[in-house]
Amino acid sequence: MCDGRGFDDACRLVDATFNGTLIRDGWVVYQQHDKASHQTCCAHLLRRCAEMLEELPAHERGLACQVKSLLLEALAARDLPTAKQRGETAAELADRLQIIITQPTLGESNRKLAKHLAREAHAVFTFLTTPDVDATNWRAEQAIRPAVVNRKVWGGNRTDHGAWVWARLVTFLATARQQGLNILSVLTNL
Repeated sequence: MCDGRGFDDACRLVDATFNGTLIRDGWVVYQQHDKASHQTCCAHLLRRCAEMLEELPAHERGLACQVKSLLLEALAARDLPTAKQRGETAAELADRLQIIITQPTLGESNRKLAKHLAREAHAVFTFLTTPDVDATNWRAEQAIRPAVVNRKVWGGNRTDHGAWVWARLVTFLATARQQGLNILSVLTNL
């Protein structure tokens, strides 16, 4: 169980030496996984833009509108027929993102989004240049959904020990399912 929000806590979930691709939300701590490549969840960014477009006064909506448009263009580029075309598009979109986030902005929400995107810029379009990398962390969100629902309903999480046991059990079951193993056979053998 992770009680904190630091890198040591993140390493309890993803080892510091992990060298695959982290498809993640914007938690800044994940950036310290410097051996990994990164993909920022585009769905999280699009949700943030949608919230800003809904909440901000009209004269402060420009940044969110531009970022949303750019992200939708990137998502559409997944359908380009060749890796070369996707790579060229990713480079062009990255250049345009740099221009967008370096423009002067109005309002604190825009400044925060621009700062966040500047920090995440290297990871926004990885899905266009790296095969089999998703644009969102949807798979991870769906994988933990049963545990989140269970935690909210009960799931033995009323104690630290219950939460610890549940976390390990769900991890075991999810791993077995992902590896195509028969869970009952694995449990019987154990």
